[in-house]
Parts: sequence; structure tokens; C-alpha cells
Amino acid sequence: MNTENTPPDPTEETRMTILAAASQRFTQFGYNKTTMAEIAEDCDMSAANLYRFFKNKLDIGANLACGCLSTELLETREIIQQKDRPAADRLHDVVLQILHYTHGQWANNPRMNEMVNAICDARMDIVDDYKRNQHDLMVELLEDGIRRGEFSIANVHDTAEAILSAITAFSMPLLMPLYSVEIFEKRAKSVVRLLLNGLKKR
Repeated sequence: MNTENTPPDPTEETRMTILAAASQRFTQFGYNKTTMAEIAEDCDMSAANLYRFFKNKLDIGANLACGCLSTELLETREIIQQKDRPAADRLHDVVLQILHYTHGQWANNPRMNEMVNAICDARMDIVDDYKRNQHDLMVELLEDGIRRGEFSIANVHDTAEAILSAITAFSMPLLMPLYSVEIFEKRAKSVVRLLLNGLKKR
């Protein structure tokens, strides 16, 4: 099927316009102070028309959050699937990638943390789905490290959970405004060294 000349989906274009406008609003004024009417006005549409695309403000926030999390997972997957590189190097890069992405998204947008809180309170399914995908990717990396003879691990799934718990601070939007990326990076590298020392085959 030739898709080169397929016209863009106007519905999807409108959804993306709404999400971009909402993101700008949330960043500038905060999630709690933003109304659907204001988002609609920014998009030159009526509030009634806006509700054709999103059920409510939480639905918009959920879509924005899913987009951010999907991008982070995609970047993580790309690193993990670089099978020509040692697993230890990839684990190091994954932790730093998660930190840099999270810090880049949230450190300079403290008002967006209101949206994060709203999503965590009302849509834990999004958070749980992200955690499951993150866990599966970590298991894939650890199993590859075992096959290569780099890692010695008794229980891969438990170890994946432990690693993700150890690096939680580097993936939490609420913490990102607290420190510079340089401070976070120094701490992340120290954590990675500890993790690799425990994982390596002796």
C-alpha cells in the first residue's frame, strides 16, 4: 500500500494541536489553573468542539504523559537492542538516558508537576503500564548480559525490580527541579558502579 500521498488525518492533526496548546498552558500557568475553555480558546475552537476530542482535562494530561513515557521507553529500547555492545555499557547508558530525558522534560517545568500528580492520583494504570514495560526491557538487558557471560544473576525478574528501584530517583519528575543535571549525573554514575559490581560474573 502506497502511503506517500496519503493526506494527513485531520482528526489526529487537531488532537496534536490541542495537546500542544495544553502543554503550553500547563507549563505556563499550571495544570490546576488551566481550564478546558482556555485550551479551546488557544486552539481557536469552542469548548464543545474540544470535548469531541478529549473527555476532560485529565484525558488531555493522560495523553501528554503517555507520549512522554512512550518516548522514554523507545529511547531505552534503542539502547538495549544495541547487541554489539557490552551489556554493562548499555546498562550505564540506560540509566543516564532515563535521567537526561526526565531532567530535560521536567527540571525547567515545575508547574507541569501538577499534571504528574493528577495522573498519579487518577490514572495509576498509566504508571503501572510504564513500569511493566520498563521491567520487561530491563529483563531483556540482564538476560543478554547473562548469555554473554558478563552477569551472574540468580533471579532475573527480582534483580530487574531491584535495579529499577535503585534508579527511581533518576526517573521521578517531581525531583528534577531540586538539583542540576550534573549533580544527578554524578549520583547516577555512582549507583551504576554499585549495580555493576553486584551483577558482574566472578
